[in-house]
Amino acid sequence: MSAESKEDVRARFKARRRKMAGLASSTASRLSAAAAPLLESLPEKSSVACYLSAGTEPDTSDLLAALDAAGHTVLVPVCEPERQLSWCPWTPATELAPGLFPGIPEPVGPRLGAEEVLDLDLLLIPALAADASGTRMGKGGGYYDRFLAQFRAGGGSAPAVAVVHDHEFLPEGGLPADPLDAPVDGVLTPAGFTPVRGTGVYT
Repeated sequence: MSAESKEDVRARFKARRRKMAGLASSTASRLSAAAAPLLESLPEKSSVACYLSAGTEPDTSDLLAALDAAGHTVLVPVCEPERQLSWCPWTPATELAPGLFPGIPEPVGPRLGAEEVLDLDLLLIPALAADASGTRMGKGGGYYDRFLAQFRAGGGSAPAVAVVHDHEFLPEGGLPADPLDAPVDGVLTPAGFTPVRGTGVYT
């Protein structure tokens, strides 16, 4: 396990993200291509949750377009008060508006709670870093950890895949973790998709 504290590790990855301003958009086509084998394993007309990238996050624009073109139902997250997530259907024609946080676009339309998306087939979720044991490090708000706990407690069985830049995927045990961290089942980077150990979903 990393000897650094969780907050020190988070601060380090945030600082490196800030230095990527203007470069993240170059990941769009590579990320979509890397996800192709994962998406090909989905049943026809699946329901997939995927985030709308912003700032220096890995660019999901091509990936979202590919999901829609393949006939899948795409749901994107909406940040709600009290650090809760809801989900809204998305297509390339969906209107976007400023959300709870400046700079993070959110769709205009009906919102679904965790109990209404239990039939999802795949979750592609943002992260600052992830390691090969399934530990995911978010930005610190706890939105996705709370959602994944609710989702799994409600019977949702879709695998959760963290999406990070290549250098943010670390070896097993590379990130500090605590009991509230919801593990992921795989990691997607522009270099490819990797199942992680110990989850039993892809391994």
